[in-house]
Amino acid sequence: MPSPGEDAYDRRTSASIKWIMQNSQRHLLPKAAAGQNQASGANTPLLLLKSGVGGPVGPASTYAKIVAPALITAAIWTKIWLDTAFTVMLVVGVLLLLFRLPKLLPNRRWTGNWAEKASFGERIWLNRPLIPIPQEINHRLSVLHLVFWAGVLIAILGAFTSSPILSGTGLLVGYATQAVCLRKLIDLYELMKDKAPLYRFWTSAPENDNKPKKNAKA
Repeated sequence: MPSPGEDAYDRRTSASIKWIMQNSQRHLLPKAAAGQNQASGANTPLLLLKSGVGGPVGPASTYAKIVAPALITAAIWTKIWLDTAFTVMLVVGVLLLLFRLPKLLPNRRWTGNWAEKASFGERIWLNRPLIPIPQEINHRLSVLHLVFWAGVLIAILGAFTSSPILSGTGLLVGYATQAVCLRKLIDLYELMKDKAPLYRFWTSAPENDNKPKKNAKA
C-alpha cells in the first residue's frame, strides 16, 4: 500500500503532465485534413517542442562529458610548451569540439546501454520543474554536480598555476564524483521511465508504414 508521501508525489507528477499537455495543445498546428491518420501519440514531438521539454541528445553527450575535464585541463597545460595564443586557440577548439560532437553524431536506435540511460536520466533531471522527481534524488544529484564542478575548477586552476598536485586532485575528485553521478542518473531513468508518456516516447522505435512487406509463403 503506497505511503502518503508516494501518493502526494504521484499526484504532483500527474498534475504536471496534465499541465504540459494542456499548455502544449494551445500551440498545436491546425488539425489535419479529414481522413488523415491521427494515431495516438502522433503529436508527441510537437508537444515536446512547444512545451519546452527537450529530449536527450544520445550517448555521445555522455562520452563528451566524461573526457571534457581531462581534455580541457590538458589543453591549458600546453602553455608550458606552446605560445599563449596557441594555447588559447587549442582550448577554444577543444570546447567547440565537445559542444558540437553530440550534435554532429547521429543518434542511434535505442540500445539501452549505460551511456544512453545516463543521458536520458540527465534530461529527466533537467525536466524536474515540469515533471517532478523524488526530492531525495534531486538533492543528491544537485550536491554531486556542485562537487563535480568544484573538482573541475580546481583542476583548471592547477593547470593555470602549473600545479600538478591541484590538477591531479581536482581531476580525481571530479571523476570520482562523476562516476557516482552517472550511476544516480541511470537510477533516475529507471525510476521515471514509466512515470510519464513523455519518457516512454523517447525509447520508442519509429516504424515505416510504407516499407514493402514480404509476401507470405504459400
